[in-house]
Amino acid sequence: MRKFVIVAAKLILSAVSLVGIGLLLFAGWLVWHYEYALGLPSEDGLASISTTGPACTAAPDRTYISLADIPPLLRKAAIAYEQPDFYEARSLSPIIGIAHAAANGGKGPPSGIIQSVTRCLMSFSTDCCRGIDMHIATIVLMQRVARTLSRDRILEIYLNESYFGRGNYGVGSASLAYFGRPLGPLAVDEIAFIVALPRMPALLNRRRDIALDRRNLVIARMQHTGIISDAEAMAARERPLAFRDPPPVKTMQQQAL
Repeated sequence: MRKFVIVAAKLILSAVSLVGIGLLLFAGWLVWHYEYALGLPSEDGLASISTTGPACTAAPDRTYISLADIPPLLRKAAIAYEQPDFYEARSLSPIIGIAHAAANGGKGPPSGIIQSVTRCLMSFSTDCCRGIDMHIATIVLMQRVARTLSRDRILEIYLNESYFGRGNYGVGSASLAYFGRPLGPLAVDEIAFIVALPRMPALLNRRRDIALDRRNLVIARMQHTGIISDAEAMAARERPLAFRDPPPVKTMQQQAL
């Protein structure tokens, strides 16, 4: 009986060892696959991005505004709405991020601004990716972005290269499209509306009721984080939602004239 127990214990230990080795090999393959095999931008590649100016596209017709020239209230509002811990957040290990994704149907931990910029920079990886590969590759690249680029640079990219609807990229272009003026003179409620756009630009253009709710949600976040006073928040919420209608779509005949 004792001999049997010893043999059984050895077999169990061997099986556990094999499982452990298998898990280590699988973890190593995951790191190799998502760190190197998918052609994601490397940390050296990210570090070579200029300290200002377009990062995801060099389209000549897009308005680009340096972070220093974007009104502080708009910058703070974007952080309050999208990622309140933006400047304090530490990047996670890719393995932790992958485990989070596996436990949540492929979705990584939410990271607002950093995640949006990561998706923007994914355009450099033309061969990547589909399905769960896309989710996990985004997590891996997100860690690289957080480690390599300064938070100010990430915020500048986000504010200039996010999509704001009506064919507009960046807050400068959005301000002209929706309010007919540059960023400087925008009121609190107008800033809140622009900040709300990137999450659902098409819907907010179609549904003014939802646009009003989202604008007021941003105002509430701004109030909660202390970047506007209670009186400013109340006044902003009471203002009617007023932005320009989109220009009429030209017919084929009108375009030919």
